[in-house]
Amino acid sequence: MVRALKSRSIAIIAGQRAEDSMWGIPESPEFSSVQRLMNEFQSHASQEERSLSSYREIAKETSDPQIRFLLGLIVADEERHHELTTRMITKLKDELAWTRSTGMARRARESGEGARRLLASVESFLADERKSIEDYERLKKESRGLYRDMFALLYTTMIHDSHKHIDILSYLRAKLKDARHDARKRHA
Repeated sequence: MVRALKSRSIAIIAGQRAEDSMWGIPESPEFSSVQRLMNEFQSHASQEERSLSSYREIAKETSDPQIRFLLGLIVADEERHHELTTRMITKLKDELAWTRSTGMARRARESGEGARRLLASVESFLADERKSIEDYERLKKESRGLYRDMFALLYTTMIHDSHKHIDILSYLRAKLKDARHDARKRHA
């Protein structure tokens, strides 16, 4: 019961905007910076939700299928962005409330043959994404003028997505290489 009360109290305090002088309790620098970042994320998420609502409204109101299609692409991206921001806020709230379980604190690591296969796949995906960018650039040039340059616009967005995929895959490659390096150190 005492533990539940303590966790609930921490969660309530973490959910409020911490002001040093307001409570007469100095806050730790870690708490303060995480709280400020969480507030920024929450503010951004609120603005994103308003934009998403506006996009949806306009997309429903238009009778032009091309406009509706393009706005639908934006809505899908904005929904994904909103979901990611919400997950990051939840993670920060967990950090503030100290609710992370000890099991979550340990990172799952790929090891052995599985790690080698995964790293090889990531390398292959990186090569595929780079090739896709080259192909999209060529197709973008070839499709200029078609459908009022809409195809060129769509290839531009695909190029941006491939760059994003390369960033994500590069992060995964570095993480996998670090895990392999750590595993070698443990076995040495």
